[in-house]
Amino acid sequence: MGVDGKTIAKYLDLMVDQLLVRHLTPWHRNVGKRLVKSPKIFVRDSGVAHALLGLGSKEDVLRHPAAGHSWEGLAIDFL
Repeated sequence: MGVDGKTIAKYLDLMVDQLLVRHLTPWHRNVGKRLVKSPKIFVRDSGVAHALLGLGSKEDVLRHPAAGHSWEGLAIDFL
């Protein structure tokens, strides 16, 4: 995309502050391994997420590969 990682981090922090996205940190860290678990980012408003994906109907949402992620984001937001 040609954008610096620090710029993306700033925009992401701004969206978290504006309650547009939720930043979910990993449950635990395993210090002994090299694998670093990265946080997940969820769009809080599933309607906005569906609009950004160009999904206009329920059938479009159910056929799209992001349907599971959409449901997961909805469930996480109710926690």
